[in-house]
Amino acid sequence: MGNMMDNRFIRSFTSKPKIQASDILPNSPSKLFADDVEPEAKDEDESSILATIRSKCLTQLLLLSAIDSIQKKYWNKLKPTHKITIMDILFSVLEFAASYNSYSNLRLRMRQIPAERPPFNLLRQELAGTSIYLDILQKTTAGINSEREESTETTVAQSGNSYKFQQIAEEKLVSFCGQVLREASEFQSCTAESANMDVHRVLELRSPIIVKVLRGMCSMNIQIFRSHLREFYPLITKLVCCDQMDVRGSLADLFNMQLNPLLAQSY
Repeated sequence: MGNMMDNRFIRSFTSKPKIQASDILPNSPSKLFADDVEPEAKDEDESSILATIRSKCLTQLLLLSAIDSIQKKYWNKLKPTHKITIMDILFSVLEFAASYNSYSNLRLRMRQIPAERPPFNLLRQELAGTSIYLDILQKTTAGINSEREESTETTVAQSGNSYKFQQIAEEKLVSFCGQVLREASEFQSCTAESANMDVHRVLELRSPIIVKVLRGMCSMNIQIFRSHLREFYPLITKLVCCDQMDVRGSLADLFNMQLNPLLAQSY
């Protein structure tokens, strides 16, 4: 009975929707309609599409809230398989928003609206998902070394399962942080080559996501940070010249909390 409930729980959350994110959220709603459609009909259809988009986004925000409540209240009571399932669900929601909020998509939409208006985006959804995702991964990987050192022969099986789960969480954490930093550093290099204000506006819009990840890395398990320093360091240094002061401030915190202790240990 227990296995049946576990399988039902996993299937209910991991089933893939038939509609892809790109089908739900086009870069520009106006692209959905042919040029020969009457203006009034086009406006009505576009309004309907935007209403559908908003309802789907609100649903995902409610899902994020539910996941956040679960991870805060019941995380320690869940089995590793259930935890991994929740991580995967959360990442799929996060990936959905991040793909729509990509640097190229935001820049494209900026060209279609007045300069004083921000482009349509899912930054609130992405920021909420990023915060919850980092919380889950951080709490899962926080005690990796202490648990490995305290494991005894009587807890070999339990520690083995725990190690595998923590290893999965570590891979997800490193991959996610690396992806956000890589995209930001690559786009940051464009600001030096382009005087276009769109580039700077896009970076400013996405800076809360970058800041959230950098601050999350400040509290990252120091052994994990050290193990993946070769991956992180080139990406971090490219952001030093970022125009956004909040990003530079978060970088300073990261250097103080993670890099300085490593330098002190080397002497």
